[in-house]
Amino acid sequence: MFCYGSRFLISYTIPHSDSVHYLKLMTSAGAPPSNTVSSSVLTGVVIAVLSMFLFSSTHTCVRYLTDTMTAPQIVFWRMLISMAILMPYFAWKGLHLLKTQRPSMHMMRAIINFAGMIMWFYAIGVVPLGKAVAIHFTLPLFVILLAIVFLGERVGIRRTVATVIGFSGTLVVLQPGNLEVGWAELMILGSAALYAGTVIFLKFMVKTETPLALTFYTNFFILFLSLPLSIWLWVSPTIDDILPILFIGVTGTLAPFMYTSALKMADASIIGPTDFLRLPITSGFAFALFGEVPTIWVWIGGGVIFLSTWYITLRESRLEKQRRKQSPEDNA
Repeated sequence: MFCYGSRFLISYTIPHSDSVHYLKLMTSAGAPPSNTVSSSVLTGVVIAVLSMFLFSSTHTCVRYLTDTMTAPQIVFWRMLISMAILMPYFAWKGLHLLKTQRPSMHMMRAIINFAGMIMWFYAIGVVPLGKAVAIHFTLPLFVILLAIVFLGERVGIRRTVATVIGFSGTLVVLQPGNLEVGWAELMILGSAALYAGTVIFLKFMVKTETPLALTFYTNFFILFLSLPLSIWLWVSPTIDDILPILFIGVTGTLAPFMYTSALKMADASIIGPTDFLRLPITSGFAFALFGEVPTIWVWIGGGVIFLSTWYITLRESRLEKQRRKQSPEDNA
């Protein structure tokens, strides 16, 4: 998933995205040579689309595992496998890059992320997958609200209107006047808000922490936090659970890495729309495996939420390009 502040763009896994957390700070870079732009953009879009299949697969596997496991245990397996995959990479890149000046902030961010994951994984087991994904599209909108409150960021009238429209899409999905809104739906919104909070933490942490350190400590602390609850609520995995467990670890690790790579190859305004593919892909998996069929209001509301976040990203991308054009003059 993609998020943005007025001066930076961050790609991450929400756990949203589910689970978490390959983190990269996407800084502005010079334009690539013209003869490589088209192929790079096409490659980026293809990689982004493939990452959406992996994200959707992760959602589906979590949904399958909730029939036999609790959310904390699923989080534990997710992070354990992710650490097993990433540790050789950490060792290869150099453990000195894991040096941190903000261990307490890493811990606080992990606690927030862990809480968001627990809420998200629990809700996936209760709410139809398509509806859950549509509601979770609100994550970038929460980033904007938190940036205003905690970072003092100024938001223009266009982004304000787009944000209001985006949240109105949530009402379309939930239909509070016609359907009962339960705790599970509220937990999805809470999860999106908590994930947004982890993005705000990054605003302060990227100044001193390497992307490798951010990734490592997020995974490590969430694994540590999930262990006591997993032991307390332990359910031995069945043979049928082994493949989904391995799958959420692998896809949950690769998907954000692929999405980050795609953002390096093409502008966020081009890659961003691929995020909406999670709704039809996840809904397709849910229909095939669980017989779930999203209502028309899920599609309409999800579309409204997504289009509002895409518009905000598109506008922010244009404003950032204008700033880059003006900066050489400012520095002259």
